[in-house]
Amino acid sequence: MAQPFSPKQRDAIRERLKESARKYAVSTGVKKTSLDMLTADAGISKSSFYKFFSSKELLFLEIANDWEMQVIAAVNESLKTSVGTDDKRRAANMVYTAFTTIHALGICNFLCDDLPELARFIPEEEARSHYLSSAQGIFDMLHHAEIHFTQPDEVVLAAIQILYLSIIHINRIGPNFFSALRLLVVGACEELVA
Repeated sequence: MAQPFSPKQRDAIRERLKESARKYAVSTGVKKTSLDMLTADAGISKSSFYKFFSSKELLFLEIANDWEMQVIAAVNESLKTSVGTDDKRRAANMVYTAFTTIHALGICNFLCDDLPELARFIPEEEARSHYLSSAQGIFDMLHHAEIHFTQPDEVVLAAIQILYLSIIHINRIGPNFFSALRLLVVGACEELVA
């Protein structure tokens, strides 16, 4: 009979599974990542996987939540450094920080390609509460910071979505991407923020 994992072993295995999922999320994608790949990295059997997560999808949703928390923390930090500036500048810093953090984490393709598919595995209201699942999350962070807009919410959301999707093409655009993105974000905030 197999010995149960100690709490320390459980924590270590869980972290190895999450690290493996992070690696494959950015390099391979969720669909092409097998349970065998994840468990081999973690040093456990496939049957032991289910002692930690009820499905591969829930593992990937957990790392998406971890990344979400990192983006939110970076945006909140940008708010601290922009105290005393006008709302247009604060909003631009928040949006630009969200995008650059997403890029720095290397999760652009995961967010656009895999996360919408994974959202099917959780209740709709919970999916909507995740910031990284869509432009809605960035909009919600702006709203939480009491940023007011000159245009209807749908227009603001569409503008954020367009900017968000541009990150996917960073390699095609080249080394001037972030300079251009900054200009677009600042310009959008000039027009959209009251």
